[in-house]
Amino acid sequence: MNPPSPPPNPKNEPEKNFDEIILDIKSDDQATPEKEIKKKSFKGLFGWYNYINEWVIEQSPIKLQEKLLFFQLLAAIIHAGISVPEALRMLEKQTKNEKLQHAIRDIRLLIEDGESFSNAMRRTGDIFNEATCSIIGAGEKSGKLNEVLKELVSQYNRLNNIQKKVKSVMTYPIIVFVVMILLSVVIVIFVVPKLIDLFGEVGNLPLPTRILIGASDLVRNQWPFLLLGLAAAVTLFIVWKRSRTGRRQWSIILINTPIISGLLKGMILSRVTRIFGFLISSGVPIIEGLKITASISSNPLYEERLLLAADDLSKGISIAENLSDHEKLFPSMLINMISVGEKTASLEGVMLKIADFYEEELERKIDNLSKLMEPIILALIAAGAIFMILAIYLPILRLNDQILGGGA
Repeated sequence: MNPPSPPPNPKNEPEKNFDEIILDIKSDDQATPEKEIKKKSFKGLFGWYNYINEWVIEQSPIKLQEKLLFFQLLAAIIHAGISVPEALRMLEKQTKNEKLQHAIRDIRLLIEDGESFSNAMRRTGDIFNEATCSIIGAGEKSGKLNEVLKELVSQYNRLNNIQKKVKSVMTYPIIVFVVMILLSVVIVIFVVPKLIDLFGEVGNLPLPTRILIGASDLVRNQWPFLLLGLAAAVTLFIVWKRSRTGRRQWSIILINTPIISGLLKGMILSRVTRIFGFLISSGVPIIEGLKITASISSNPLYEERLLLAADDLSKGISIAENLSDHEKLFPSMLINMISVGEKTASLEGVMLKIADFYEEELERKIDNLSKLMEPIILALIAAGAIFMILAIYLPILRLNDQILGGGA
């Protein structure tokens, strides 16, 4: 049987060994054809420059907004009757993010060599999560790829709006805290030494002043050890947080932290219920849908419970019954709604309604948090200002009393 003809070469690119390309594509452990060719061309000084440039591109993030734009344009182009490979070729030229551009190119090449769209997306690494790939796969199997893409756009748009609101709420306090820290550093480095020269013995000074002088001595004289300690603490925290045990312990801490807990649960439950409902409505089996949903929950506690629910569902234990023992993660209202959906065989519709509810509740919580942040920040600024005033002016007042007493 003759091998398939190579894909068209509209850009007059150098001809490639097509048999090698097929072998590369069929092996999951190897890179895509274009990447393999680039690796072979890394020779000499210019080759090292290309290698470093490729590494930087691979490490660069792809924003949610960029993925949203990609699916929006892809849905619009496919709706116009253009084939998926040709649509990807058009988007490849328009995409500004080089990492996403490379991923689109690799997906197109894989599709042209016989892979399905969803499997080609899986081969791009961690750019597209398993839920997105499964939804695309369900749309391919049902012949409703365009409708599925429109729903994906809607989901990405909701998630993007939520992330924007959370970032807008957190930006203001972060800026305030950074400015406060910088001002404090300036004071302890440049102002406090003048106080020591002015007031003399530290032991005779008020407690706030002694604390400020101690902080100044630490920053000015022990800064190498301070930086090393800070770097070590940050490194240990990152290593611990990335470990399996650390991720779980960190999740437990966040789930039990006031204010943060409500936002975190709202974000997870809105995403989980939305994805699960849409997977079922797209034709994905419930057990497989639960496993996929667990993988995109981004929280080990929820991932463990959803995977266990998928295993127990295959043994005949309902989802509601399985999750009812963990009310801290899954509220009773959610369990009751899932139970109704399972009994009435309308689980997908119920899950999507629950997702709407949690998204609306999350928006209310974010709005309330933004209102709550202002008095909290003002209180912290006031506390810091009062401490600085006391530390600087108390010894001045004491010195003034001594002068007046001596003069009397």
